Amino acid sequence: MVSEQPKDTSEARSGRRTFFRWMTLTGAGLAALLSRRLAREARAGALRGVHSALPEVPGNELIRMQQDLDRALARPMESRRWVMLVDTRKCSGCQACVIACRAENVTGPEGSYRRVPEALAGSFPFVANIFMPTNCVQCDDPPCARAVPAGMIRKRADGIVEFDHVRLRGQYAQAVVEACPYRAVHVDEGKRFTDGTPEVQPYEKRSFTILGQTWNRNEGATLQGAARKCHFCVDLVEAATLPACVSTCIGGAMYFGDAADPSSLASEMMRTHRMMRVHQELGIQPRVYYVEEKLLQVRQYSCATCH
Repeated sequence: MVSEQPKDTSEARSGRRTFFRWMTLTGAGLAALLSRRLAREARAGALRGVHSALPEVPGNELIRMQQDLDRALARPMESRRWVMLVDTRKCSGCQACVIACRAENVTGPEGSYRRVPEALAGSFPFVANIFMPTNCVQCDDPPCARAVPAGMIRKRADGIVEFDHVRLRGQYAQAVVEACPYRAVHVDEGKRFTDGTPEVQPYEKRSFTILGQTWNRNEGATLQGAARKCHFCVDLVEAATLPACVSTCIGGAMYFGDAADPSSLASEMMRTHRMMRVHQELGIQPRVYYVEEKLLQVRQYSCATCH
């Protein structure tokens, strides 16, 4: 059953993001005085009280994940273990998560943090199309980190793999792209979707935040030549907001939460469903899980069909 998603207006989303951006800029001053990590904790603590108490809506998975997120942010970073789960049975291949990801992270036409490949499962007459959302899986032993000098890629205490976008450029950026077995990394070429048109559109001119640092694709601090990938929308997460792909998914196929909290929806899903992780055989411990249960009218398991 697809959960009913809470309604949101464009004005509310715009206001919330404007507020979050302002708070991010405020956090930069704290980073100069204390440290980047302390700044994030302070910013998250300030923002956790922004939204009002969530309503009790039995069966609404988005609200439950938001409650799980609030509870996780009340604990130190070291006690959190972020994971993402995907139920391919619910994915319709609409690409809404891809567009939401591009909009949130202002990626160019040459790459995206997120893809939704399609594959045919089963054999006639029992066949179906499978859509499998994929992104960086935040490996506990990331191959990309072994491909470049120490310090360019860091594994955070909460599990997110963090890129140093200032240093991870040129030959190092290309090395990271080649090292990722998930094809989840791309190099930002600095191009825009509206290049060659009469005017660059406002959505490509705006500044945006990645891992506490503000960027712009047009001027000042740009990401041209830098390696980029999904980071679980950590700036949204630390501002008490679910990742863009999770909150946008119309089919309710995306889940996010703290695996260290046994009462979270993510933990419950991992206990009650058969799960698989792509390239788990490499021993790198990915943190993106896929529900591997039978599809209707298909005599095969979903993810095992492609992998």
